[in-house]
Amino acid sequence: MVRQGLIQLGKIIISALLIGYLLFRIGIHRILDHIASADPLLFAAAIGIFLISHIVGSYQWYVLLCNEKVPITWPKALSFYFVGLFLNNFLVSSMGGDIFRMVDIKRHSEDLPGAVATVFLDRLAGFFLLSTLAVLSGPWIIIEKGLSSHLTLLILFLVVSWSALLFLLFCRSAARPFARIFRKAVPEKFSSKAREIYDRIYAFGRQKSVVRRVLLLSVLIQSMRIMTHYVLACSLGVHVSPAYFFLIVPVIAIAASLPVSFGGIGLREQTGVILFGMIGIPAVQAFSIEFMAYISAILTSIPGGIVFAVRRNVKRHRNSK
Repeated sequence: MVRQGLIQLGKIIISALLIGYLLFRIGIHRILDHIASADPLLFAAAIGIFLISHIVGSYQWYVLLCNEKVPITWPKALSFYFVGLFLNNFLVSSMGGDIFRMVDIKRHSEDLPGAVATVFLDRLAGFFLLSTLAVLSGPWIIIEKGLSSHLTLLILFLVVSWSALLFLLFCRSAARPFARIFRKAVPEKFSSKAREIYDRIYAFGRQKSVVRRVLLLSVLIQSMRIMTHYVLACSLGVHVSPAYFFLIVPVIAIAASLPVSFGGIGLREQTGVILFGMIGIPAVQAFSIEFMAYISAILTSIPGGIVFAVRRNVKRHRNSK
């Protein structure tokens, strides 16, 4: 418990240092003035696009749940999904909302392996697509805009990590040696559940029609989230080709997902300033784009907070009877 607390404290310190450095370098008053000058209609449009991406994201998860024969309606899955988004944004751990999604499905269907497998695959689809786009943007970043050793290492890390993970998940013979080690290292009850979860994930990889459907939905979801950044840039008076955002935003998203800062804060803005700077966007605008994207994520998760609060009040009312 103490160790986990120290890790979270370290992440908060890293985020504070990164944000503090950018605020000192750019100037907090310049940033605030720039954000205040944003076109409110375009800002609202960006929030609307982000919100629709969440709704489509809930449907992607619903497809995975149906594939696992979890008896649930889309409206119920939608409510669970938004609660997860809200908790991911407001809990110390960025995975806390995913755990709540698993718990909700477990309570709803008594299918723990199915709950874990669907949430994992839902996350995997998004990260896989973002990583693929980030890897594809690598040659442009390295060749066209100058070699960056940090970005090169990040891209190489993505290639090796995702290739290895996909190979282990969907090639049973490659995963077998690791499974034997895992069985010896953990209790039998836990390892048997883990094996069942792995079997569900492995079976998903053999269902080509479902895989195609999920990947197509993931393309739509991530495209809308990338376009959110583009519309936010337009609201700040930045006018560049949206193609640049499909090259840059996935790298920012992957960098922000690295478990070294608090919720990606600081890493997101720092990476945005570096990459958007490569196409001539000033640091104050690049920081503002990413900060407003973070605010958009917070605002679009509020419906999940409302659902969570209502559920807690209903539960408290029942317990008081």
